[in-house]
Amino acid sequence: MRVMTWLAGWVAGGMTAAALVLLAAGNATAAPSPAPSPSPSGALPCRTAPQTPAPSSTPPTAPGTPTVVDVTLTMVRLSWAASSDPHGIACYYVYENKNGTAVRVATFQPAVTEGTVFLPFPPYNVESEVHHLYVVAVDSKGEMSPPSGTVAVTIYNDVRPVPGSCEVKYTSWPWGTGMSTNIRISNTGSTPLTDWRLTFAFADPGQRVTSGWSAAWSQTATAVTATSLPWNRDLAPGQSRIIGFQGTHAGANPAPAAFLINGIACDQP
Repeated sequence: MRVMTWLAGWVAGGMTAAALVLLAAGNATAAPSPAPSPSPSGALPCRTAPQTPAPSSTPPTAPGTPTVVDVTLTMVRLSWAASSDPHGIACYYVYENKNGTAVRVATFQPAVTEGTVFLPFPPYNVESEVHHLYVVAVDSKGEMSPPSGTVAVTIYNDVRPVPGSCEVKYTSWPWGTGMSTNIRISNTGSTPLTDWRLTFAFADPGQRVTSGWSAAWSQTATAVTATSLPWNRDLAPGQSRIIGFQGTHAGANPAPAAFLINGIACDQP
């Protein structure tokens, strides 16, 4: 009798009926917390699977082909022109075309036209991987638009430097129609640089790389690429590497105007 009177007083003081039932049953486990509210990315009307539209509904127009605003490691920020629809746009899906199969990689809602997509790093020992992305709009009735055009995004299996975090010194000695060139690459940033790739363009179309050392060298027209080797792929902050090549020229041997490491412009001393 005293127990029931005590429980009744507890209820009067704010104890829930659900907790009273648990106590009366001899279970001391606390009542479960309420389920959290759904996040905006999972809210209606943009469902995991599109709704079945009414037969008379009109699909949204196709979004604009996405453009790449920025790439940081595997984070790709995209922007695209909005779709139009009389019912209003509920969300945009970003898909990747993987060998002909559409794989959704992001959902943006409400109807925003810019957002960040997270892509995977390439597999181990694979230098880079190209992802083909496009956008589809979904209206408030669940009708999907035609796909936008596709943009290709390359993700590299390395650490990208920030502007001003690398330095390249180019020194070339010509003779006759030949030349010998040394290039010193320095990491002037605060983070290690891994799997570096140096790119530059010869200033004269007669300049050619014939052989090189301390890197894998290739040339297409005037564009030259030097890719790190397994033994020198890591460049710690403050560390430098010297690479070089033998080449030919057609009477002029000017230095390239700019040098990039992993797509980022480097300083020149």
